[in-house]
Amino acid sequence: MNSCVIYARFSSRGQNEQSIEAQVRICKEYAEKNNLEVVNLYIDKARTGTNDARPAFQKMIADAKTRTFQYIIVYMFDRFARNRRDSIIYKEMLKEKHGIKVISALEPIAEDEGGEFYEMFLEWNAEKYSKRLSKRVRDGLDTSIANGSFCGGLVIYGYKLELEPIPGKQGKFIKRVVIDEEESKVMKYVFEQYDKGVTKKQIAADLNAKGYRFKGKPITGKTFDHYLTNTKYTGEFYFGDRLCTNMYPAIIDKDTFERVQKRLAENRYVLGGKESAKEPYLLTGKLFCGHCGTEMVAGGGKSKTGKKYYYYECKKKKKKLCSKRIEHKDTLEKYVVENVLMFLSDEENLKMIAKDVLKYYDTRTDESKIKSIRKRIADIQEEADAAANAFIEAKSPLLKQRIEKRMQECEILLSDLEKLKAQLILERGQKLSESDIISFVEILLQGDINDFEFKRRLIDNLVYKVYVSDDNTYIYFNIKGGNDIEEITLEDTKTALKNSKKVQTQSDLARQEGLIRTLLFL
Repeated sequence: MNSCVIYARFSSRGQNEQSIEAQVRICKEYAEKNNLEVVNLYIDKARTGTNDARPAFQKMIADAKTRTFQYIIVYMFDRFARNRRDSIIYKEMLKEKHGIKVISALEPIAEDEGGEFYEMFLEWNAEKYSKRLSKRVRDGLDTSIANGSFCGGLVIYGYKLELEPIPGKQGKFIKRVVIDEEESKVMKYVFEQYDKGVTKKQIAADLNAKGYRFKGKPITGKTFDHYLTNTKYTGEFYFGDRLCTNMYPAIIDKDTFERVQKRLAENRYVLGGKESAKEPYLLTGKLFCGHCGTEMVAGGGKSKTGKKYYYYECKKKKKKLCSKRIEHKDTLEKYVVENVLMFLSDEENLKMIAKDVLKYYDTRTDESKIKSIRKRIADIQEEADAAANAFIEAKSPLLKQRIEKRMQECEILLSDLEKLKAQLILERGQKLSESDIISFVEILLQGDINDFEFKRRLIDNLVYKVYVSDDNTYIYFNIKGGNDIEEITLEDTKTALKNSKKVQTQSDLARQEGLIRTLLFL
């Protein structure tokens, strides 16, 4: 039996302990169904920053070196990394160095090593179909908002859900948000005291002294940070672009809320200011030294005149173990993008790309995939209905609390599955063709290579690895014609660098078979 670990996380906004428990439970169910033995759990709580700021994530990456597990299971791929760039870098590292694959328990279409070109196609052409997807979602929400029923998500502190039976429909309910008397007293106290000038730290100390706890833990000055800015407490809030005035009953009057916002703004400070902003290094995780094979990392400094300059430097060079010179950041990034565009300009390469993307598209939008999601939606809906009936029959407050928690988990899961289904159905309805891919590439070729966002997207999606020596640069693409992924060795790279020129032509890149790995992870 293969071994796996589970990674789950939630941010401090819009999620809570319930979402973590739901993620872990669904991941465990997936592991059991696929005959995988779970050997460890890694959980990051209230972490909204980069992967480097997540202790459990970094512990998992370190433990990967032991090779005691072959898979990392996540609820959805967006739980693994905060953005696509981080996802690509970490998944490539895990697979290449340790043979570990990241899989999603919920998404039947794997965002495995790939779909990079296809994903970029969808992202850049979103305006062609996003309105249709939005309309499908809006139609259902408009009705719910109009009658004040709950639209999903997690109920904020100070409120709770009540189920209102639908006449003539056994086991069906309308969910209403009502005030939780005990919790609302706490929120009123927090707003009133802060409005009077009391510090958040002192408010927390006063509440703790009175015996109040938040999720069983002592209250801190940061506990209610996000609640103090939530307009739902005034009875009004925006759900997307819709103003909702009858979903959440008001706990705080608008005048008090506005005074609190003013005081929060006055007390807010920005750490570091503009000068603390980090310079983005687009080749991070993809750039390697052509002399020793070591990763090249970000570097920088100031000239005698005070002007800042940025470069990439071999890690071993920092320790004086390699002779590789530094590479000017902007010059190298621009050169890489130019070569990507040259590769895409070739007619043969373009046909190869279109063929692979269409093959991936057919697999992704296959009817069996959609049927699988539909069945899972039906199963979860049946479970949610059963939980609702059990909630009505339950006598114990503790049992009701547990059932309500499970119902909320089902609601989150149903929402995510519905989004996945709608996305796949929408993609299927597009009927992607070779001319669509060619038209898209023509748009890419007209892009501005000096534009940061343009360079970022091309490098993130289409560049696999870059090896650079003092004389040559060699690029491996995320584009292939059907070959399996092969490990790139330093000897392969040295041969390629030796046989290449600093400025390679498009035909060089297209025809040096065996030296250029054209990898499309689809």
